[in-house]
Amino acid sequence: MVRDILILIASIGILLASYRLWIEKDRKNIVYARIHILGVIDCACFLIFLALGETLLAFTYLILTPFLAHAIAHASNKDKLKEET
Repeated sequence: MVRDILILIASIGILLASYRLWIEKDRKNIVYARIHILGVIDCACFLIFLALGETLLAFTYLILTPFLAHAIAHASNKDKLKEET
């Protein structure tokens, strides 16, 4: 019962964050804003993995996701700097 409630709450978080990504308008630093919204989805996925008993997968996901998000944002920022010069 607790597992089902945890999965339901995490799924609602994923849906709300996905909706927020969909309606977000282009503005300054939009990449960072979208990555911040994706952080909600990351937390929800982590909780779902834990609820399903996939502890090793959950902690691997928890460790790798921030590094990947930072790498994408940094690459986007460097690409914009390159265009300005």
